[in-house]
Amino acid sequence: MKLNYYVLWIENNLMLSNYLDKYYDLLISYLLKLSENTILTYEINELLKIDNRDFILNPDYSSIINLLYKELIKKIPQNINNIDKYIDIFKNEIKLFLSWDINNLICNKWKNISWTNIKLTLSDSNPYNILEDHPEHKTNWAWLWWWEKSEEEWLFIYEKTFDLLKKVDKWIYSELNKIIKKIIPLGTSKWVHNSCSYKDCIGHLYLWYTYDVSNPEINNLEAIIHESSHNKLNLIMQFDPILLNSREEKYYSAIRPDARHIQWVFIWYHAFAPTMYILMKAYRDWLFWNDSYWLEKIVLYHIKTKFLQKVIKKYAKLTELWKNISEEIDYVITLMDEMFKELKPSKEIIERARKRQIEHFKKVNMTYPNLEY
Repeated sequence: MKLNYYVLWIENNLMLSNYLDKYYDLLISYLLKLSENTILTYEINELLKIDNRDFILNPDYSSIINLLYKELIKKIPQNINNIDKYIDIFKNEIKLFLSWDINNLICNKWKNISWTNIKLTLSDSNPYNILEDHPEHKTNWAWLWWWEKSEEEWLFIYEKTFDLLKKVDKWIYSELNKIIKKIIPLGTSKWVHNSCSYKDCIGHLYLWYTYDVSNPEINNLEAIIHESSHNKLNLIMQFDPILLNSREEKYYSAIRPDARHIQWVFIWYHAFAPTMYILMKAYRDWLFWNDSYWLEKIVLYHIKTKFLQKVIKKYAKLTELWKNISEEIDYVITLMDEMFKELKPSKEIIERARKRQIEHFKKVNMTYPNLEY
């Protein structure tokens, strides 16, 4: 099939470039509206006189532009306190940029992860960086810090992660270097790897360091593919709606313990297919040790991804664009099916995974008896 690479990756992805161009134009239109409404008029007008693309597209600033436009011009409450704080931050950053004092810009602080264009940093001006309560992990705070690991240890493990990613798929490695600007530490944890990203902050990943595991770089890899897929979809969603379903409908998701609108089922469908595809490739190609934990997880989430596929096929009312995206996800799943045969998991592993998925379905169904399926 002809791919536009909404899900997979290729060198010099035209789809991604076109959407970044459109996003830049959209942000410029927001700035003009702010200026017309006497919000940072002088600073914005001066900024627009010079080459500003990298500055405006940087998520440290695009997120503030989104906040100010939606809160102050569109009057859409963003549930963020102290808007004036972000006006002051943006004003100061523009002044630094205009004076060529670029080393002191928030977006340029801290260190790049070796062999990437991505910084690992505690400096973050994204106003949306409030980690929502996750119903499984029960973490409702977002403290940016290294915690039990040092900065050097964080850098080392993420260098190792990106080195692994480059070996697994050089095109996703290339694409991430174009769209992702920062990885921001949210903390450390045993076994569980929390992560998040935000619709109006395209280019930042908020990630954990998982320790007490045999291959922490695999936990990182899983989270990076998942959250960067959200970033790609968030970019597209700035312009194009996914679904025509009623917002009142709630559907079962094989991923979550709670009921969600089917748009969220699609978002997870779009993220989990490429994530499991990459993990399968890495496992198949012996790029990490033959770890039974990861094989069991790959089998389980392969089953879950196909369950998401069934829900989307049966209930999603997709626009034409999102039909095309869905077809590309289907294509990725056919690749996963082929690799699944190569992995040759035992019958016992497959049965355990199926049992876990059935138990998950029953548990959610008991909690939300009025779900659409």
